[in-house]
Amino acid sequence: MLVYIFSHVPAKSTDIGAYEDVLRNFHAELARSRPPGFVASTTYRIADAYSDWYLVDSSAALDALNDAAVTGSRRGRHDAAARMAASGTGKLMRLAQGQPDLEALHEVGFPKPAGMAYADLYAQLEEYTAEPGAALWQRMMVLGPPPELCLVTRGPVELPAQFSPEPHGRRQI
Repeated sequence: MLVYIFSHVPAKSTDIGAYEDVLRNFHAELARSRPPGFVASTTYRIADAYSDWYLVDSSAALDALNDAAVTGSRRGRHDAAARMAASGTGKLMRLAQGQPDLEALHEVGFPKPAGMAYADLYAQLEEYTAEPGAALWQRMMVLGPPPELCLVTRGPVELPAQFSPEPHGRRQI
């Protein structure tokens, strides 16, 4: 399973309520049309920014998702959100451990510690990803900005300092 994450900020003059309404309506319409390989999507607010998460079965589903986002009944909502945004950036991540849960409202971004093997990293994080609603996501092929890893959980977690964790609470809109 993969997640395409599009992080964005609204333009300064944007009415936040209207922005969030457009985003909610866009995701609802995408869920109704269900392009091939699409699993689910949602938007989170993190401080003054937003993060759209699109779960897909595989990289093959990205073409269908991209086409579906800007065509048919979704085009108007997509274009309205794009006009209201000041900037945005995308990232592609794969599920490394755990089970995705779009209701999980805590995330911790972090880099892989220098010199640590991925097998050791995964072993150290098993205690977190074994919890219900927890998932470890890993950036693919350096497609997108850092951090490389993102642990998503239902409740707050404290990773050891060696991970240089950046915790964020998020609110699903």
